[in-house]
Amino acid sequence: MRKTFNKIILLASIFTFLFPCEGDTNLDNSTNIQDIVLIVNYIVSEVELANDSFDNSDINNDHYVDVIDIVLIVNIVLVGDMECDETYLDLSLDWEFAEDLSYFDSEQIDNIIEQMSNLTYLEGVIVIHNGEIVSENYYNGSSINQTFNIWSVTKSFTSTLIGQAVDQGYIDNQYLALNNLLPMSTQPYLAQISLHNLLSMSSGYADAFGYPYWVNVTTTQLEWMPYTFPGFFYYNNSACHLNSHILYYATDMTPYEFANTNLFSYLGIESPQWFSGYLGIQDGAASLTLRLRDMVKLGQLYLQDGWSGEEKILSSEWIEQATSMQVETGSPEIPGYGYLWWLLPEEGYMAIGYGGQCIAVYPERQLVIGTHSTINNDGIYFSQLLGYIHNYIAPIFE
Repeated sequence: MRKTFNKIILLASIFTFLFPCEGDTNLDNSTNIQDIVLIVNYIVSEVELANDSFDNSDINNDHYVDVIDIVLIVNIVLVGDMECDETYLDLSLDWEFAEDLSYFDSEQIDNIIEQMSNLTYLEGVIVIHNGEIVSENYYNGSSINQTFNIWSVTKSFTSTLIGQAVDQGYIDNQYLALNNLLPMSTQPYLAQISLHNLLSMSSGYADAFGYPYWVNVTTTQLEWMPYTFPGFFYYNNSACHLNSHILYYATDMTPYEFANTNLFSYLGIESPQWFSGYLGIQDGAASLTLRLRDMVKLGQLYLQDGWSGEEKILSSEWIEQATSMQVETGSPEIPGYGYLWWLLPEEGYMAIGYGGQCIAVYPERQLVIGTHSTINNDGIYFSQLLGYIHNYIAPIFE
């Protein structure tokens, strides 16, 4: 019983920075009968409470959690003031380093990061836990302030912008057929595929244009790429870029303009470079240039359920759909695909860019891991990188 209770408190303490609340002993953002039971168990069994759980339970601030506190918490429950105010990390501000690393095995993570530094193409790795940096390292001439092409991690930013456009009513929903979203089209296949298909890489289109040519071709040229039928997973940059065209026609703004108003400012991203082409439309599949610290803020936004500080800029519904299985990939390493997010086995999701640019998000662990790599096409390197992230770093924060 004691071990179980300690584990509950340890897991609950992960969410402390999000849910400060009087009487909320298990830190679930609500003060209720469960908290009363936990405090009684604490008093009777003399088990140790985590600092923040103790602070939340010490209602009269006398540095003891006792019967008086139980009475006061019972009053909170009876009055009905059970829901707590939620506060989220303001992502427009720069990251802060965690001052206390004693709650996890920091020596182990140091050892893992040191081993990772031997990976040939690795240039940067950052680990964010509970909204704070617990490890950050750069190699091979890279640095905190270096910007780089995040390649296909851009796709997850594009998914976010489409989600915001749906949230704000520019697009009714992601199940609309493309003939409703791309004006003046004469391509009959557009009536058979939806925005959902573009977002889940299941459009049935062939990838007709190489990089960076898909950015410069017209909407009509993209619409008339060779196709078969929708519903199966096929990774496709050219079809993904159609998302940017849809965003442009729906909002009357380029993706960059829309992002500056609705996303970048909330993530503290100032005037990023983003390659554009036809009609000034930015590349929906790649080419956004960011610092590693800025790139991983997208992962933290999803982890925070779409909140940046007091502003909710992306709906919970979109985050749920974007990071849920929409189509199977057939890969044992990354078996599922959402809306321009890769789904990891058992837990978590990733944005992955060419050569080893990654954002890995583990919501149950309140963990975001980011990497920046030299451009290469070495599949062995990526498998090693994914192994370090998923099999060695993430398990430290159980």
